Amino acid sequence: MPLSPLWSVLFFIMLFCLGLSSMFGNIEGVLVPLQDLKVFPKSWPKEVISGVTCLVCCLVGLIFVQGSGNYWLALFDNFAGSIPLLIIAFSEMIGVVYVYGIDRFNEDLIFMIGHKPNIFWQATWRFISPLIMLAIFIFYFSTVVTKEVFYSAWDPESENFPTLEKKPYPSWVYVIIFFLAGIPSLSVPGTAVFRAIRDRCCKKQPSASVQELNSVSYKVHMQDEELKSQSSQKSDQKIYR
Repeated sequence: MPLSPLWSVLFFIMLFCLGLSSMFGNIEGVLVPLQDLKVFPKSWPKEVISGVTCLVCCLVGLIFVQGSGNYWLALFDNFAGSIPLLIIAFSEMIGVVYVYGIDRFNEDLIFMIGHKPNIFWQATWRFISPLIMLAIFIFYFSTVVTKEVFYSAWDPESENFPTLEKKPYPSWVYVIIFFLAGIPSLSVPGTAVFRAIRDRCCKKQPSASVQELNSVSYKVHMQDEELKSQSSQKSDQKIYR
């Protein structure tokens, strides 16, 4: 192929740009909850908060470039992005359909798209998806608890080399697995229980819920609504002129 080194360089530049663009959304997904939870002082500029967050993520990512980086990558891939996402999605579906109410949710969709979703979506949201996710969770949990967890090891002294050898994880890895899968999974029900106990013990006025809407997304939404109202007022003034 002509100019093969050029295409090789362009390919890796494309991978770099792809990873960089993907990290914009990932960092934003970390920064906004940290700002909502007031982890950083309000006096800190956004540039400093972004820099500190990126530095911490870079330091954590250094474990993946060590000699054992492939094993850490497999550990994170198997436990950090599997069961926590399943539990978060299941909690979100139960919260929307059975806590917030499917009728209210349908009214919101009618307001946004102009019509009510058909019977397929109603059955999927109410019964099919929760049952499927619950079955996957039970099967996954029973597999992890009842069976020993293995990882693929690269052992040049093995008889089956270069075939990867299955080895059991050491006991201390289960502590890391708990931090990777247990804490994110327990954050949703833990927060729900905490808020329920706090609201029951500390009875608030009905207007207090409105005062708590101080998140970054809510502020951006209110700014957008204010800009829309200003633009509509300007257009009305031009029409009357």
